[in-house]
Amino acid sequence: MYTFHVKIGLAGYSGSGVTTFLALLSEDREILKGHGGPEIRSVTVDDSKVDRLVDFFHPKKITHLKVEVMELGDLRPEEGGGLRKETLARTAGLEALILVLRGFAAPMSQQCRPSTELSEEMEKLAQEFTIADLIPVENRLERLGKEGNISGKEARLLIRIKEGLEEGRPVRLMGLEEEDLKALSGYRFLTLSPLMVVVNVGSGCSGRIAYPEMAQRCAREGISYLETPVLSELETLEIPEEERGLFLEDLGIQEPARKRIVREVFSLLSLATFYTVGEKEVRAWAIPDGTPAVKAAGKIHSDIERGFIRAEVISVEECLELGGLTKAKEAGKLRIEGKDYIVRDGEIFHVRFNI
Repeated sequence: MYTFHVKIGLAGYSGSGVTTFLALLSEDREILKGHGGPEIRSVTVDDSKVDRLVDFFHPKKITHLKVEVMELGDLRPEEGGGLRKETLARTAGLEALILVLRGFAAPMSQQCRPSTELSEEMEKLAQEFTIADLIPVENRLERLGKEGNISGKEARLLIRIKEGLEEGRPVRLMGLEEEDLKALSGYRFLTLSPLMVVVNVGSGCSGRIAYPEMAQRCAREGISYLETPVLSELETLEIPEEERGLFLEDLGIQEPARKRIVREVFSLLSLATFYTVGEKEVRAWAIPDGTPAVKAAGKIHSDIERGFIRAEVISVEECLELGGLTKAKEAGKLRIEGKDYIVRDGEIFHVRFNI
């Protein structure tokens, strides 16, 4: 069965508001009560296409996409540098990393922290991730040296990575080819993960970019960047949803952080969304962009992939404009595609199969 699971890690130093940010994303304020360790929550992906399909088909069941967001825990380095072993263990299977930086001068303060301090904090976090990536590379090279394989293909690739990390370059910016990435699949390089930086500012700094230099640096390095007053936005969750927009506007927030974060993560990971629809269920599915139809079918079920015959495909917009799947088929707009067809974002995708 073809599987793709979106799992995001939240990292940040104590006091940066990582747990508060998780509470905001999951809309679960209970996390802040009796917080005893790293938490993980499932976050629903808002999708207007799902809403429109539900209004049309009136299904008995609705299944939105969800992403798992987890705290990596205490990121204060152990004596001598590097991340704690239990922290590294929680990075297994992560698809993306979000760094939460403290943008307020002091707890409950509305003043912005000096940009130099913020830059230093980001550098320290980057160094810790670099050290975490460097250690297994050095250990493996040492073993290859003892085995007399230091001139082999694997060793040459690891030497290149080691030199890049020592220069402070993350693995994701080393220009590795697809073949190189496959060879490195056994490693969990933190600096290879797509990265997003969230600056947790006080409400007095919201509504504008408080750290333009940080935003420009992230843009140069291919890092998504967001500033938001996490605690202030979390407090708006106590307000009825129909009245919440006005309070968000007062904070200079045009769109809730949860929606912005999920959209950015999907963009970073180059994900596409397809839909299965009917009276029983309307469901959204996430796949890597460029996935062929037969593999997308496997996302639904391994039997469907194994017995794949053909796919019936149409965009959500066209389906609704034509008045549903039956009318789309009558109009000749329901396309028949084979197993190599690349499923596009925003398509309804139904599979004919036989096992």
